[in-house]
Amino acid sequence: MAFHMPLKELQPVDTSLPEHIIKGAVVIDKELTTWNRRAVIPSTALHTVFITINRLEQKQADVVKMAAREMNLPEDNTYGLMADAPKRFITNENIDQLGSGFILTLCASPDNYVKRITEILEDGKNIAQMENAVKTLDEFSLDPALIEAFYRCSSLELLFDLVRDDRVSMSYTLLSTCLRALSSILELAVGDVTWKSVPRDVVVSIAALVTGKAKREEVNTLLAALAMIEQLVIGDDTTRDWVLEEVPIETLIRHVEKSDERIALAALSLMNSMIRHCSDKDKRLELIESLEVVPFRNAVHSSLLRDGSARDPKALEQLVEVQRSLISAYDTSPASDSEIQKVLDIDSANENSEEDVEIWRTKLADHRCGRLATVAMVLFGEKSPQDLRMLISENTMRIEGGKWQLIPMWMRCCDITAELFGLLPGRDELDRLISIIFSTDSPFPAVFSCIVHLFHRTWREMQAKGGEMDKVASFVLEQLRHVLKRKEIHDVEEMSADLETFSYKAMQEVRREEQLEKENDQLHSEAVISLKAKLRPKIEELVRINHLNYLKKGDVFRKPMKSKSLAKAAYWFWKLDASEKMLTITACDGERFVDDGHRDDIRQVWLKDVADVTNNDEIDRKASSSRFASSPSTNMLRGVRVQLKPTNDLKEGEVLMALTPDETQAGIWQESLAYLVGNTEMRSKTNAIVERMLKMELRVRLLNVKLADPENEPDVPPIPDDLISFISSF
Repeated sequence: MAFHMPLKELQPVDTSLPEHIIKGAVVIDKELTTWNRRAVIPSTALHTVFITINRLEQKQADVVKMAAREMNLPEDNTYGLMADAPKRFITNENIDQLGSGFILTLCASPDNYVKRITEILEDGKNIAQMENAVKTLDEFSLDPALIEAFYRCSSLELLFDLVRDDRVSMSYTLLSTCLRALSSILELAVGDVTWKSVPRDVVVSIAALVTGKAKREEVNTLLAALAMIEQLVIGDDTTRDWVLEEVPIETLIRHVEKSDERIALAALSLMNSMIRHCSDKDKRLELIESLEVVPFRNAVHSSLLRDGSARDPKALEQLVEVQRSLISAYDTSPASDSEIQKVLDIDSANENSEEDVEIWRTKLADHRCGRLATVAMVLFGEKSPQDLRMLISENTMRIEGGKWQLIPMWMRCCDITAELFGLLPGRDELDRLISIIFSTDSPFPAVFSCIVHLFHRTWREMQAKGGEMDKVASFVLEQLRHVLKRKEIHDVEEMSADLETFSYKAMQEVRREEQLEKENDQLHSEAVISLKAKLRPKIEELVRINHLNYLKKGDVFRKPMKSKSLAKAAYWFWKLDASEKMLTITACDGERFVDDGHRDDIRQVWLKDVADVTNNDEIDRKASSSRFASSPSTNMLRGVRVQLKPTNDLKEGEVLMALTPDETQAGIWQESLAYLVGNTEMRSKTNAIVERMLKMELRVRLLNVKLADPENEPDVPPIPDDLISFISSF
């Protein structure tokens, strides 16, 4: 008799460790005795051990002792635990960041590191050891544990002395590493030590590295010095004033044309910081005027904007900020009476009324660009007198009412130029104009001149009238934005050539394409897709009714001809009965059917007797076989094939064929008859019409609808204080 044990369900067992228990490995640092000279690694020591840490009960000191004991190391020495990526000492504050699978290094303590670094730097005899010591300090410069030990066991004055030491400046590696370490320590701001803790003589020493006073220059040292000076400008008012005294901004221009774009970018960033954080308006204007020189423009063009080089987005951002500062110094103060009179004198040849002249005088005096606008107008008249005469001559030949007036047109062009330059509210194009602006010494008048010629051409092509100045100005601004966006333009001449080839009709085509793209984007939005699904059944029903009404009017079709027959073509007239249950077929003599009411050759086909309706195309043999045609062509006849159900006489059922060269006519008949005999599937012709009508309906509905932009959601207004009275008012 077999004995069976009862089945018992086994419960799953969780073998994972609790979250506060972690396991990992600890290895001995190979340089342990280098940083702690009293440490001894016995021969019995284990260089790698596996330990388990209880993060709830064990602190950093407990873990260090446990690791030293497991490795058979003397416990009277001071050890530390180091983690890599990033390199840092393990403390009570960051031990919770460890996870299972950690690999730590048992090394000298932070105090031992700092003491050894201090010994090497104070000795100052072995440059190689000093470089290694400063390199180690740089590696740990972002670790608060070592920096706290550095302040506890040493002083930041030790690094300041290195910066002051002329011997250190002869070692590029030592000086650049020292500057990086010092910068990181000050940026970490442990305790009260920040950038304002830097003494003036150290600022002077660092400034000498970028102003050309240093005996030698090296890339890494220069980069570190430029970055430190920028932090000194940003960090504190006192250190900023020292930098502005010791670093003339024009001394940075030579760094912009360096082949290393990192230096050029750092120099531009420093220039922008000096201008941006300068609180004294006169000093700030002086800094800006120092950059309005040809050497700076040439330096930018030869390095960051040279032909064939890719534009660095960071460099472009810095250049745009520099240009904003330069543009902010443009003289936009109100123009003087003499300057306004110069502008009016240019247009004195035209017979303008005194009333118009006084209005223009007032508008020029109140113009938002002030002297900048009048100077641009005067320069256009003085430097391009031939162009001005040509523009005025063409304008005078227009019919009365279709002419522009020079002064108002100039003021509109100044407004457009000022908006592109960011002087007036609107969307500036400085990032696309940057090459053009740096290519000329007078960018505003140069761009203004291009816009005047474009305005004149657009006015002519639009056939504008006197009251359409704003309309033309809006179109000209749109043309400019598109040309600037289309390709990278390097100078004013190239911009003028591109604008000349971009006509009013070309811009209209761009507008149509953009509008179509916008509409397509709208048609693919979630709201419109749901609306489309809601409208589709009604549109489908409308198309079907329209097609059935088309069948009820009737059409003449050609009868199929026998193979290779040249007999005269025969026709018949098909018509759907008003009840939509019967198809009436009448023979006719030609392509036009005349119902005289006395025909006997009428056949009626009940749709209930139709098995299927398909298409069946056939070659028009009459057209293709004509012997009189010089080059016979093959015309396709679109066929509607009606398959009747089997009868006693015809077991396979009779087939009725109707042919027509009109593809649309055949498609409507074939799809509508198929629908009436029970095949309700949407066919290609019907579906195309439905889609077209849906798009038309949706476009009409979207004409005055602005779809919500998810990136710019409207602000929700605050709840009224007296909510009850607010609700009751509605």
